[in-house]
Amino acid sequence: MDFKEFPLPRIDDYQAALNIAQEALREKNPGKICRNADARWNSSEKGGKMTLPFLNREVEITYPRGEVVYEGGEESPSLQEQILILHYLLQVRDTFLMGKLITFREIPSGEFYYEAFLKRAQIPLLNSFGQKPERLLVAGQKLGGKKANLGDVSMTFRPFPKIPLTLVLWRGDEEFPPNGSILFDSTIGLFLSGEDIAFLSGTVVYKLLALT
Repeated sequence: MDFKEFPLPRIDDYQAALNIAQEALREKNPGKICRNADARWNSSEKGGKMTLPFLNREVEITYPRGEVVYEGGEESPSLQEQILILHYLLQVRDTFLMGKLITFREIPSGEFYYEAFLKRAQIPLLNSFGQKPERLLVAGQKLGGKKANLGDVSMTFRPFPKIPLTLVLWRGDEEFPPNGSILFDSTIGLFLSGEDIAFLSGTVVYKLLALT
C-alpha cells in the first residue's frame, strides 16, 4: 500500500485525514487486520469491535465506522493519535520482527522527516532526561517500558504490538554533553510512514514527560 494515501496532515486537515483512514478501514477484512496487528476482534450483527494495545492502554476501534476510543468508551485518544492508530491497522502485515535496530535516518523517507523527528522526539528526550537519565527508568516503568542493555540507560516500549521503540541515553562528562537516540526494529517501515514514525516517537517522549 502506498503510504502517500495516509499522510499526517496539517492541523486543520486532521479530521479529513481521519475520515480517509476510516473509509479505507471499511474496505478491509477486520478479522485479517486483527490477526496481522495482534489485536482482538469481536463481531456483532452490525459489525464489530477491534481491541488494540496502544501505549500501555487498550483502544477500541468500531467496525465499520472506524471510531477510536479508549477501552470503556469514556475518553478518546487525540485526533492525531486516532489517525496513527488507524494507519497502523491499515498498514500492518503478517510478518515477524527482525530484531535488528535501526535509527530514524535508516527508515524509508527518514532523511526527509529527520528535522521533524528531532524537534518532536529526540531533542525533547535529551532536554528532559539527558542530565538525569535515571528519570527515564522511573517514568518508563509507568508507561510499560522494559529496561534494555544499550547506552548508560535505555528502555524499550511497545506503543503498538508490532512496533518496539527503544530510547537510549548516554551520560555526559567534562568533555562531552549527554547524548541520546531512538531506535526501531528494521521492519517499522513496513507498518508506518516516516511522518507517522516521527509523530509516534514524539508521542512516546511526551507521554513520558507527563509521568515525571
